[in-house]
Amino acid sequence: MATISHDIYGFALAYKSPHQAAEYQQARSAYAVQERAWSKYAAEKQLPGSARKLKKLIRGGVPPKLRAWVWFEVSGAKQLKMAQTGTHYYTNLVKAASLSKAAAQVELDLPRTFPGHPYLSCAETGQAAMRRILTAYSLHNQLVGYCQGLNFIVGVLLMAVECEEEVTFWLLAALVEKICYKGSFGHNLSGCHVEMKTLQDLVASKLPRLGAHMHTISCDTSLIATDWFLTVFCVSMPAESACRVLDALLGEGAKVLFRVALALLKAAEPELLRRDNPGEFMKCVKDYVAGIVNIGPIMEVAFEGIGRLSLSTVAAVRKVKEQEVQAFMEQRKQLREQQSSPRSGT
Repeated sequence: MATISHDIYGFALAYKSPHQAAEYQQARSAYAVQERAWSKYAAEKQLPGSARKLKKLIRGGVPPKLRAWVWFEVSGAKQLKMAQTGTHYYTNLVKAASLSKAAAQVELDLPRTFPGHPYLSCAETGQAAMRRILTAYSLHNQLVGYCQGLNFIVGVLLMAVECEEEVTFWLLAALVEKICYKGSFGHNLSGCHVEMKTLQDLVASKLPRLGAHMHTISCDTSLIATDWFLTVFCVSMPAESACRVLDALLGEGAKVLFRVALALLKAAEPELLRRDNPGEFMKCVKDYVAGIVNIGPIMEVAFEGIGRLSLSTVAAVRKVKEQEVQAFMEQRKQLREQQSSPRSGT
C-alpha cells in the first residue's frame, strides 16, 4: 500500500516503498546545497555575469524560494513584458476576458487540472487564478489561443512562483513564444508532431538498442512522450522534479526537453527492453517517470551521460521532420476535402 505525503508545493506524493521516501528526502536535502551556491547572488539580487557559471548553477538546481526571480530573468519573460507598452498590460487582458474565444474550453479544463491540489482545485483561489492567466494568454497570443496542456503548465508554474499571477503569465508566454518549438501548442499541434519525430531519430542515434526494440514492437515515441512536450513534464512526473526540468529548460532552451527525455529512456532502458508490446512499454515508461521523486541523477545523465546534443543538431533534425509533418498535414487535408465534397453524378 502506498504512503501518501505532499511535496513543498502541495502536490500529493504516493510512496510505493521506503526506498522512494528516502529518495525524496535526498532531493529535499539538496535544497540546502543549492541555497549555499546561490546565496551570494540572492543577497545581491544579481545573476552571475559569467554565462558558464550561470548555466552550472541552474543545472545544479534553483532553490525553490528563488525560482520566481531566476526564471523571470533567464527565460526571456522579462523582455516580453518590457516590450509591451503600459504598466497594466496583464491586468487589462484579464479585464477583457469575456472576449476570449477559449473561455469555454478553459472552464471545462479547470476542474481537471490537478483536482487533488488544495489550492489549484479551489474554485475561488487556484482555479480563478488559472482562469485569469489562461484567458489572458489566449487574448495575448491569438494564434495559439488555448491548448490543453497549458493548464497543467500554468498550475505548476503558479505554485513554483508562490502564486504570482503576472509572473506566471509571462513565463507561459516565454515558454510558448521563445523556448518551445513553434507550433507545439497550435491548433493542429504540428510542432509537437515535429518534436516527436525528432525525438524518435535521437533515440535511434543515442540509444540504438532501445530504438531498434521500439521499432520491432511498433512503439512510436508519440505514444510515450507527447505529454512530455505538451506539458513540459508538468503532468508526467512529480512537480518538484518537473521544476528541476523547468530550471534548465527556461535557462537553456528546448534542447533540454530532448536531453531529459533521452535520460529517462536510458535510465529505464533495462526494464523497457523486457517489454514486448506497446501497451506494456507505455505503462512501464509512465510508471517509471511518475515515480521520480529525486530527479538529480536523471539530470546528471541528461547533461553528462548522453553525449553532445547541441541546438544546431536538434534544429537540423527538426528541419527534415518539419517537411515530413507538413506533407502529412497536407495529405490529410486533401483527404478530408475529398471525403466532404459531394460525389459527382449522384
